[in-house]
Amino acid sequence: MLAGWWSGFKNQRPQVRSLIYLIWINVLSTALAGVFVQLYLYQRFTSVELNIIAMMFSYTGIMVGFCVPGYLASIFTWNVRHGFLAGFAVMGFALFYMLQFTSVATAYLAMFIWGAGQGIYWLTVNTFELSETEDHERDLYSSYLNAGNQVLGLLGPACAALLIWISQSILHFGTYTLIFTIAPAVYLLGFFCFRTITDYRPPHITLADVKHFFVDRKNQAAQLYTFGTGFQQILGVTIPPLAIFFVLGTALRVGVYNTLFAIFTALCILAIARYRTQSNRLFIYGVTLTGVALVTAWFGTQLTLIALIIYTIIEGVLSPLMGISSHVIDLYVMEIGRTETDFYATMLMRDFFLWIWRIVGGFVFLAVIGSVTDERTMLSLGLYCLAGALILMYLGAYLTVKQPGTTAATPVT
Repeated sequence: MLAGWWSGFKNQRPQVRSLIYLIWINVLSTALAGVFVQLYLYQRFTSVELNIIAMMFSYTGIMVGFCVPGYLASIFTWNVRHGFLAGFAVMGFALFYMLQFTSVATAYLAMFIWGAGQGIYWLTVNTFELSETEDHERDLYSSYLNAGNQVLGLLGPACAALLIWISQSILHFGTYTLIFTIAPAVYLLGFFCFRTITDYRPPHITLADVKHFFVDRKNQAAQLYTFGTGFQQILGVTIPPLAIFFVLGTALRVGVYNTLFAIFTALCILAIARYRTQSNRLFIYGVTLTGVALVTAWFGTQLTLIALIIYTIIEGVLSPLMGISSHVIDLYVMEIGRTETDFYATMLMRDFFLWIWRIVGGFVFLAVIGSVTDERTMLSLGLYCLAGALILMYLGAYLTVKQPGTTAATPVT
């Protein structure tokens, strides 16, 4: 199975392989630091609410980093490929800066800078995913991409757990010092991948592009999917790590635990990659997303070690398979552009509205837990809201796919 997977991956075009390598580099750095950023914030300020607000600052940074340089690139026809280097540099700086913050305000600034770097990076990634791949080949592309992501998702927590142990027990630097020092250095691997990335200079965004975004019926249907995605992202990044930390008690245990179960997800993606097609992606998405939503809501009622193990096994198997379809549908939603131009304008406007729904999701959750003082209840409510957001995502994806519209994209089935 592994030999066949690697052979198929090597047959991809050089530009596509380089794009996947650059995404894997970011995944490795994020696997080292991403979960532990949430734990670091929580241990510094002991507040679920502050973690949610910090993510709102991060997502605002993503919107700024995505939309502002993206719009300027369309005005001045800048070469978008340079965004890889710029995004890596900003994210690396932000991780170093996180070790230095001493107040809530500086924590929010660090999260905003980290988000801005991610925004620049994802502007570049999404642009080249849409310009270098066609809809009919994206299921296979996403399977290769996500299989590697899961392998790195195994390696990242394992390395993070080792770095935490060395930092705490041997060097006595502090729990997160080595993680936030080494994770930025991972981005230096990107210098080996830029050579085959082609140039892309976006077209000018016009008023007709903006009008099309609002009046096209498929774009209108896609807003429900974007709405659910925004809620899912702000809650999905924040609540599960805190719930796992609530059950396990220490950052080192979280790192070891994540390592033990990550291998399941990689094996599932490798096994199913050859069977995923354009015709079954929505069916697989519905089945896996519903399963993840149900087990997430159930875990919210329990919050025990046994429940965590069951949740991790089921979520660990289903979520990456769901993520492949979700990734492809994300690209499809960004590609609903006018027939006279390409995807670029829709991609930027979709990210702006995704930011709006992320922020709305954060405020809604803060309102839900506003009168709650018990941490367990807060986390349970967060998991319930996350399950609801997952169901909204499928409903939105289904309506978008089935909605007729005058678009430049090939319909998904």
